[in-house]
Amino acid sequence: GDPAFVVSVHDDQETLLIRAANVTQQSNNSYELWVVPQTGAPVSLGVIEQTGETERDVAENLRGLLVPGGTLAVSLEPVGGSPTGAPTTVMFVGALTPPSE
Repeated sequence: GDPAFVVSVHDDQETLLIRAANVTQQSNNSYELWVVPQTGAPVSLGVIEQTGETERDVAENLRGLLVPGGTLAVSLEPVGGSPTGAPTTVMFVGALTPPSE
């Protein structure tokens, strides 16, 4: 189906632009974006907007994970984000792909 969110990694990997594309509004919850390393636990990239766009800075130690083939996930969380530092209910998972030429 259509993507729920579209994530663009800026060339410097210092910022992300996340666009809500085809996502159901959740009035009593928040969506949170995660980068999923090949080993270890997912790391939060922050709560993202349910409509429009969200821009997020990326910590220097996470930039190496934002390469083609890397994995991102979006979870459904209580308002404000995960209370535990781990994803609660993973809703969407996708791989980063190189930009189309």
